[in-house]
Amino acid sequence: MGQHETAATSLGQAVRDELDASLAAVDADLARRYPGDPGTRQPVHTVYVPADAYAADTVRTWGERALAALDEHAPDAASLAAVLGIPDDLAEPVHTRVRAKLEREPVEDLRVDFEDGYGPRTGADEDADAARAAELTAAACQDGTAPPYIGIRMKSMEAAVRDRGIRTLDIFLTGLMDAGGLPAGLVLTLPKTSRPEQVAAMARLAEEFERARGLAPGRIGFEIQIETTQAILGADGTATVARMIDAAGGRATALHYGTYDYSAACGIGAAHQSLDHPAADHAKAVMQAAAAGTGVRLSDGSTNVLPVGPARRVHDAWRLHHRL
Repeated sequence: MGQHETAATSLGQAVRDELDASLAAVDADLARRYPGDPGTRQPVHTVYVPADAYAADTVRTWGERALAALDEHAPDAASLAAVLGIPDDLAEPVHTRVRAKLEREPVEDLRVDFEDGYGPRTGADEDADAARAAELTAAACQDGTAPPYIGIRMKSMEAAVRDRGIRTLDIFLTGLMDAGGLPAGLVLTLPKTSRPEQVAAMARLAEEFERARGLAPGRIGFEIQIETTQAILGADGTATVARMIDAAGGRATALHYGTYDYSAACGIGAAHQSLDHPAADHAKAVMQAAAAGTGVRLSDGSTNVLPVGPARRVHDAWRLHHRL
C-alpha cells in the first residue's frame, strides 16, 4: 500500500468538502479576475500620429526615415555598438536585426491620435478626420500594409470633451464596420482616466456598439491611459487603477502610463519629466501590482526627445531611448 493510503488523519472527507464549498465563490472570482497573461504578442512600442497627419504611407515613410537615420548615423555594426555600448559579440547581430526590423515592420502598433497630439479642431474637421482614419485603416488592413495593431486614441470621458470623444469613436468604428468589419488588431485608447466610472462608461459604449452592429459580446477592448494622480491613489486612499481594471468588465487590454501629464500633475517641472523619474517608478509599480495576473499588459510611458538633428543629438537621443 502507498504512503498516502497508510498515513493517519483525523479529519474526514466531509470537512474538506465543506471547505471546498465555502471557497467555491472565491475560487471562481480568482479565476475570473486573474486569468494570467494571454500569451499573445505584445508590441515593443506604439507610434502616435495626429489624426490630421495620418496618411496611407505613414508606416512606410516612418520606416524609410528610420533606415535613412541608421545609415547616416550608424552605418555599420561597430558604429552602432559604440553609440549604445553594445558588447562586441552582439554588435553584428543587433545591427543586422535592427535593420531587418525597420525594413520589414518599422511600426508594430499605430495609434491615430484625436487627443493631445491632435489639438483643437472644429467638429466638422474632426468628423472628417475620423471618417478618413477609418477608411485608411480599413484599406491598410485589407492590402496588408497595416501594422499588426492599429486604432485610435479618442478624447477622454471628462465632461468638457466627452461628447466629442464618443462621436469620434462612433464614426471610426462605424467606418470600419461599413468597410468590412473590425480588424483583428484593433486597439482603442481611453486617455486621462481618473475614476472607475469613466472606465465603466467606456465599457458601456463598447457594449452598445456591439449590440447595434451585431458583434459578439466582448469583441471591443480598450487600453486605459493613466495620466492623473487620482488614477493611482483615490481620494479614499485606494489604488484606483485596480478598480478601473475591474470596472472595464474584462475589456481592458492594457494600461499606458502618461509620462508628461502625470508628471505635471505631481508638480514636477518640465525639465525633470521622464518615465524613469521616481514619481513615474511609483505610479508604474502600483500599475504593475494592480495588473499582475489579470492579463492586462503595461506600457511604461513615452519620451519626447526625438533622434533628429546633427549626429551628436541623434546619438544622445538613441542612448536615452536605449537606456529607458
